[in-house]
Amino acid sequence: MKVCLIGNNLTSLILAHILSKQNFDIEIYSVKSKKRTFKTRTLGISNSNIKFLNIYFNNILKKTNLINEIKVLIDNKKTKERILFKKKLTPLFHMVKYESLMSFVKAKIRSNKKIIHKFIKNNSSLNLLTKEKKFQIIINCENTNTLTQQFLKKKIFKNYLNKAFTTILTHKKIENNQAFQVFTENGPLAFLPLNNKTTSVVFSYDLKSISKISENIILNSIHKHNPKYKIISHEKLESFNLVLKLPKNYFYKNILFFGDSIHSIHPHAGQGFNMTIRDMITLEKIIKKRLNLGLAIDKNVSIEFEKSSKTKNSIFSFGIDFLHEFFKINKNFIPSTVSKRIFNFINNNNKIKQSMIKLANEGNLIY
Repeated sequence: MKVCLIGNNLTSLILAHILSKQNFDIEIYSVKSKKRTFKTRTLGISNSNIKFLNIYFNNILKKTNLINEIKVLIDNKKTKERILFKKKLTPLFHMVKYESLMSFVKAKIRSNKKIIHKFIKNNSSLNLLTKEKKFQIIINCENTNTLTQQFLKKKIFKNYLNKAFTTILTHKKIENNQAFQVFTENGPLAFLPLNNKTTSVVFSYDLKSISKISENIILNSIHKHNPKYKIISHEKLESFNLVLKLPKNYFYKNILFFGDSIHSIHPHAGQGFNMTIRDMITLEKIIKKRLNLGLAIDKNVSIEFEKSSKTKNSIFSFGIDFLHEFFKINKNFIPSTVSKRIFNFINNNNKIKQSMIKLANEGNLIY
């Protein structure tokens, strides 16, 4: 049995390894290009998702930094509130540099003889792949190639008019397992520890709040809201635009779309890649079940996957969007006394906080 995966990225490589363990022969196709890479890109992976990845990638925990506390600060000039998220015994999530995890995964699958990586000349060659009869299923893990552009046209789309600025701070050595999310007047600013000497920064800056943006403005804001770090240096700022993008369909004929191509969301709570891992878990269950029942691996896999994942992913994505809008309203319209009561109520209500932790960890509230 053969599966075609399209894309030279973390999603396609991890998925290739998972599917190879179900006895599929995997061919990964990607276009050779000088694609922009974000050196400061980092991932926050939930505890339940890291456990799943560890099944297929032993010792992955050694590549990550455990986060056992998240402190949320609401800074709206007049007042500063705090919500503290903490879970006993188990980490809240795990931080890792994208490049570091990519290298780790590549090293793990290098000896996997069931995976072949092939390069094609251009995007137009992808259309020829879809006509190949040798593949049981074709999975497109690329967000911007011709297949995504052609067959996922009907989308829910929202431009946040925000730009995410990322960097990595080098600072004096500290115990570094507490993350910070500061809701500033210009947008949410996250400090995400990578180890005891480096911390990732993601600043989702509201472009409507200022007429002209510069690197100095971003760096000054980072220093202003710095919760505890004695900064030595920082990596070059990188940036990307923030949008909400959800397609109305997850497949087209024999092509199943996957990863960023089926959900792009605001980086609140770092849930984008976690949604992709949950989709991997869903797809793995569907394929295992069909193999155990002696059913064909064909278009019905895509139908079942869309049925299992689309509504859940949409609800979760709109939940993240609601969170973004709520803090925007809080910043602009809610009096500071009311804001303080809201956040004190959340912080003092352990059931609400545990439910929010569960939602971020597992993607649902079902106990």
